[in-house]
Amino acid sequence: MVGTHPRTSCRLFKKLEILTVPSQYIHSLMSFFIGNQEKFQSNLSVHNINTRNKHHLHRPVANLSCFQKGAPYSEIRIFNSLPRSIINLKNEKTKFKVALKRFLNAHSFYSVDEFFTRSDDMYY
Repeated sequence: MVGTHPRTSCRLFKKLEILTVPSQYIHSLMSFFIGNQEKFQSNLSVHNINTRNKHHLHRPVANLSCFQKGAPYSEIRIFNSLPRSIINLKNEKTKFKVALKRFLNAHSFYSVDEFFTRSDDMYY
């Protein structure tokens, strides 16, 4: 399509505005979350303790790794790891999706673990 070598880095996707597979996975999970927010609880609704993470989604206690690797648990982890500027748009579906896609496109993550281990100063 661009005339580059087949072994060229996926970082080229950023230029073409194509999401990598891990970014597509994150985008699809967050799209599902935005359409079904009422199924998730915040930490504030579970307990009345005023903590800095009171607006994060509550992660249920899970002892089984198959549950921890499942989509519902992953949605919560990913949402809680998004930049604050995107989380604040959760009540505006279209703006949230546009900001999320712009963020994911700007970073071209090779894996979901890379998304979790990014430094907090990585903003778009």
